Amino acid sequence: MNNNNNTNTTIYKHRNCIIEKTPTDVFPDMVTITKTPKIRQDFLDRRYINLEKAFLQIELFESNRLINSKEKYVKAQLQDVVVVED
Repeated sequence: MNNNNNTNTTIYKHRNCIIEKTPTDVFPDMVTITKTPKIRQDFLDRRYINLEKAFLQIELFESNRLINSKEKYVKAQLQDVVVVED
């Protein structure tokens, strides 16, 4: 029986980022982001001590991106109600 699931490299995908386990002696759970979409290119080749930390950083980035994208919309809505200074 040929089982191809016994490779040492484990690959995860989160928000179109490819994350691979890259353990070291000091950090056995270390992961590296090996492929990203253009919008998340800052994460390419970044290493994290575990998968959870990598997920948290990607989610933080996405949260900030969403908040920033709504800034113009909120300002436009507020200008109808109050005077907004930049």
